[in-house]
Order: sequence, then structure tokens, then C-alpha cells
Amino acid sequence: MQLNLPILDQLQGRRSILIAGMGGGFDIFCGLPIFLQLRQLGFNVHLANFSFSDLEAASNLQYLGDTVYGVPSLPRDPEFVPSHSPIDATQVALFQRYSPFIYFPELYLAEWFRQTYGEPLTVWAFLRSGVKPLLASYRRLVQHLSIDAIILIDGGVDALVQGDEAEIGTLVEDTISLAAVNQLNEVPTKIVTCIGLGAERDMHYPHIFQNIASLAESEILLGTCSLIKQMPVYQAYAAAVHWTQSRIYQDPSVINSSIISAVEGYFGNYHLTSKTEGSKLDINPLMSIYWFFDLVGLAEQHLLLEPLLETEHLREVVQWVHTLRANLPIRPRLR
Repeated sequence: MQLNLPILDQLQGRRSILIAGMGGGFDIFCGLPIFLQLRQLGFNVHLANFSFSDLEAASNLQYLGDTVYGVPSLPRDPEFVPSHSPIDATQVALFQRYSPFIYFPELYLAEWFRQTYGEPLTVWAFLRSGVKPLLASYRRLVQHLSIDAIILIDGGVDALVQGDEAEIGTLVEDTISLAAVNQLNEVPTKIVTCIGLGAERDMHYPHIFQNIASLAESEILLGTCSLIKQMPVYQAYAAAVHWTQSRIYQDPSVINSSIISAVEGYFGNYHLTSKTEGSKLDINPLMSIYWFFDLVGLAEQHLLLEPLLETEHLREVVQWVHTLRANLPIRPRLR
């Protein structure tokens, strides 16, 4: 059973596609089912992530320049069996070869892929920064991989925030990625994909639905599709998330855990990991849906992008967002 991607028309004729996590952390895992499905369809696909990892302190990474690094995996061990014990020989080897890192989802994704499929995978990682350095890094990677299509992946729906909502979640990293990639005029196809609707706190979802309706009216919405548990690409994605989250010190992803819970048929206050125990979750079937949008059209609707284009550091973006929000007419809450 295949993932019925609604963007195949937009991708026809594209030679090299980059799927990139736009909000950092485990966002790139949300793109894994799309990556695997496109590979099966014969597309040349690459993975990247706006990283929360301490890339500058790592060793044995491929430094491409600016603030972009290639994160490889270890040579394949034919005896490898994914383990759910807190720590195993694979993790020890990763620590010894690359860093004493505690949190490094890009490395674990690369390692899981190579040990599962028996082939190398480089997950490209962008150092956290403002818009200007990230744009330079994207340009370097686009040239290096001859990229002619980019799919930005958002775990959650921060990417759909325009700036005047009653609550805006944690939109900073997503907004930086959107602003940077929107300036890549040399890339003809640019798409934003969201999954995990309803999994985030500090969001006023009636405004998000209002935004989606407006994007549909403007023909910026490109379509939707759902993960279901019979799909091999979903099963691989779930295995990758479970294995990575079982590594010692890897802080579990609430978004990915919520997506998996929804696909598996759980509902309401269900907790896949102990991280969320003590809080109230609202697992629901909407979390399993991918939403696809034209990136340029989405950026045109955003109220905060323009002043961010010259930012160098993340803290500048945070300051700008607060300043701009203070001067925007905020929409009243909807029932």
C-alpha cells in the first residue's frame, strides 16, 4: 500500500529533491515516509534538517561550508539488530566516532537507515542561525546536490501561522526556514508539508483552520494524504522513531509520538512515551494527515517574514517576532 502523494505533478521532471525539516529536532523524521515513497517511485531524494544538535563540536562530519554539515552513519554491521535497550554497542560506537553528544537525531536517523537498508545515507544538517546564514547554507547544498525541488517538513503546523493569530506556538525556526527557502529563486519547485495537526500546545487551532481555508481559496493548498498503519513507509518511519527514541539521552519527540499514536488508532489522552505523562494529550486522527502547500504562496501570506531577511542569529529573529507581534492587530479568538 502506497502513500498517495498529491504533489507528484509538481515533482515530475525534477532530478534532485531535498526533503528538509524546517523546525529542527525530529522534524526530519516526519519527512521519512515521503522520502521512502519517492525513492520507491524512482526519484533522487535527499534529507536535511534545521538542527538542534551541537554540530560545531562534532567530529567526522562532512563540512560543506557556511553552516551546513553532512551527518553520516557507521559502516554497516551485518549482525545489527535494532534494540530497545537504553544503550547498546551501536550507540557506544556513535559516541566514540562522532562526539559525546546527548542529542543528535540526524545521526541516529542516518545510522538506522544504513543498518536497516544496508546502504549509506547522509543527513545534511544546518546549524541554527538567522535567515542570512541559513540561506547561504541552502544555496551551498542546492549547488552541491543539484537540487531542483525542496519539500520543507513541519512536524506540527507552526508553518501555517501567519503572525496575527491569538497564539503562535513555537514558530521561530519554521519561520526562519520559510524565509530562507523562499529566497531560493534558483529552485523551481518549493513545497511546505505539515503533519501532526493538533499535537502542539499554545496554538489557537480555529485560526489555523481559518488560515487553511484561506490558503485553499487562494489555491496555495496542494492537497492532503494520510499515513495508515498498513503502509510499509509508515512502518519504517515508526520503527525509526521508536529506535531513535529508545537511545539513551535522546529526548522523545512529542509530535512524532503523537503522529504514531494517531496512526495506530489511539484517541484522547494516550501517552506513547513517559515524557508527556502528567500532561493531557488530545490524540486524534487529524494528526496522521499530511497537508501540502505551495511555499511561495504560503510565504506571501506570512506577516513576519520581510524584517527577518537580514538576521544573522536566532536571537535576532526572536526579538523581531516579539516586536512585530506587539504592533500587529491580533485576531480575536474563535469558538
